[in-house]
Amino acid sequence: MKVLAVVFMCMASVICQQTTVESLVDDGRFKTLVNYVVKANLTGTLNSANFTIFAPTDTAFQSLDPTIKAALDSDNALLTDALLYHVISGRVPSSAASNEAKLTMANGKVARVNVYTHNNKVTIQGSVISQFDLPASNGIIHVLDSVMLAPTGNIVDYVAGHAEFSTLLSLVQQAGIADTLKLDGLTVFAPTNAAFSKVPAATLTDIQNDASKLMSVLTYHVVNGTQYSAGLWQKETIPTLNRNDDLVVHMVHHHEDVKIDNGLVTTANVGTTNGVIHVVDHVLIPHKDPIVG
Repeated sequence: MKVLAVVFMCMASVICQQTTVESLVDDGRFKTLVNYVVKANLTGTLNSANFTIFAPTDTAFQSLDPTIKAALDSDNALLTDALLYHVISGRVPSSAASNEAKLTMANGKVARVNVYTHNNKVTIQGSVISQFDLPASNGIIHVLDSVMLAPTGNIVDYVAGHAEFSTLLSLVQQAGIADTLKLDGLTVFAPTNAAFSKVPAATLTDIQNDASKLMSVLTYHVVNGTQYSAGLWQKETIPTLNRNDDLVVHMVHHHEDVKIDNGLVTTANVGTTNGVIHVVDHVLIPHKDPIVG
């Protein structure tokens, strides 16, 4: 028994002496991440001080958009910046997580933490933290199920920068709520131009010509609070900036897709500096006053 105890203590000592990078290598789930760290020449940096690493698994990298993956493979400066977006100086344990907290990562960009208490999910910039607090001699590792992408602008910037939202942008500007959509901690369910084309012409004209109806419709698409997909649940009612009405979440197709009222989310979890956008294929029409159509 004494021999076994000594062996166990030695093994524990070796594990505790592993750096964050050595722990990633030894774990086996992070081959892609480790290869990228080596390629970017960051091994020495990450071993030189205390860091918390938000570590995407190999599966997370496999799920990354092929265009983004190709860009990381071909541009070392971009790769380095992306890797440092997954690192924060010092030890940040799971106990420090709080909803809507914003962390300044090692590349100087901000990542948003969200805590969803109803299903015990914690996300950072929309990526679910699937395992917490793996110890290392010089820090902590949290495991991610997707690769984080740093946002490049706020909600209005994103809408303005994508032609498929030109109708939405025009109506937001007409209603004078662009500054509201720049406030922090918002979720927007954003209809595309194709979604607006599904609205009967007479109804859309009615909305555009009635300031109260326009405001009612637009604010019905906006939620106060950052609601990534991980925080949504079946038949959830979500209060909106339209104080007269709430949205309803429907999980469909064996919970693989999400509908908000009658709008299917076609692109989820578009992170911005002040919240998140989910693209929907229908305009969401409130059910209460002022009645539209």
